[in-house]
Amino acid sequence: MSTILEGFASLPADTFAEGPQSGASNGNGTPIAANGRTGPFDGQPVQGFSGVQFAPDGDGSTYWFISDNGFGGQSNSSDYLLRLYQVDPNFAGSEGGDGSVDVQGFVQLADPNNLIPFDIQNEGTTERYLTGSDFDIESFVIDNNGDIWVGEEFGPYLLHFDASGNLLEAPISTPNIFELNTLNGQTPLVIGHRGASGELPEHTLEAYKLAIEQGADFVEPDLVSTKDGVLIARHEPMLDDTTNVAEVFGEERKSTKNLDGVEITGYFAEDFTLAEIKQLRAVQSRDFRDPSFDGQFEIPTLKEVIELVQQVEAETGKQIGIYPETKHPTFFDLQDLSLEEKLIDTLKE
Repeated sequence: MSTILEGFASLPADTFAEGPQSGASNGNGTPIAANGRTGPFDGQPVQGFSGVQFAPDGDGSTYWFISDNGFGGQSNSSDYLLRLYQVDPNFAGSEGGDGSVDVQGFVQLADPNNLIPFDIQNEGTTERYLTGSDFDIESFVIDNNGDIWVGEEFGPYLLHFDASGNLLEAPISTPNIFELNTLNGQTPLVIGHRGASGELPEHTLEAYKLAIEQGADFVEPDLVSTKDGVLIARHEPMLDDTTNVAEVFGEERKSTKNLDGVEITGYFAEDFTLAEIKQLRAVQSRDFRDPSFDGQFEIPTLKEVIELVQQVEAETGKQIGIYPETKHPTFFDLQDLSLEEKLIDTLKE
């Protein structure tokens, strides 16, 4: 899977929005000074984005960006106001633009109703604008009501604002988990079952690779058999919900079988040869998951999963384990497609 840059736009570092002076103190009483620039600055710096969403009322060409906590630390960001900026990039490349960025406005984050249970930098003011000394904001989403939910690092807290930037409830604590209570105190193992299936279609090489990149120590492929006895990675023998099999082969390839006491009609993996399976593409099995990658990735064999892990190990030097799980072995025995022997043979190879 590759990602190709289609457009580029750049916001100059010396971009400021209206507001009070900023950068007056580095935490020791002297102005901010770095990269040939010395505070205080007239207005508020716009740069320093850490999160982005499409603008709620835009047409897909404008964005909301959230500014990080300021000048790099809690002590030197007491006059850096926390905001979301609406910008319209004029992308060079995909839009044929000049690469400039139009800053159209901002939403100022504030606590006018005094919901924060500790003193903030602007404690004694009516507006109670939030600053980089109060929170280290990193990411945000906009819900169906237009409310803004912000994740921050100092608490860490989840912050709930209305569309105008006013805090609606006290900061919601989301404490870090420092220790996991494993049985004998060992470092926990992270197992990527189905791969990173929340982001990519499950049981694909791409999903396994992403799971490893996200920290998985093991990948766990579920295994079923093709008609010609090749082990492939699927959670169930039925292909209906995780592939585009209906589009490729049509209704006539469905069959009805008794799967562990339950009669099921669908497209069964063991009714298709590996060559036919390779014509299919994986799709997300849950409606609430992002379908952007549907139809892009093949159904891998166990051998291909092993080769992927070996490749990642060679490239990174990190040892990755494989937890293979045979699915419905009794059912496959009844189809004269025993899974265990094929598993051992593939592992020996």
